[in-house]
Amino acid sequence: MTRLPSVREPTSFFDVFTVTVVSITVVAVILAVWHGSFVRLEMGVFSVFVFAWVIWAITHILEEAT
Repeated sequence: MTRLPSVREPTSFFDVFTVTVVSITVVAVILAVWHGSFVRLEMGVFSVFVFAWVIWAITHILEEAT
């Protein structure tokens, strides 16, 4: 059975990869539909949050593995 990725408690590469791919897809679709400097700023901030989450998730997974 397939499980959904966990954002609060990432446990594997599957969680990090799935959240990253979904967020990149969302940003690409939003930027393709709407053109404006405010939307670009929002997507930039969202991308920074996703990048920070990925770093946190990887360190969280590695801490649990040791």
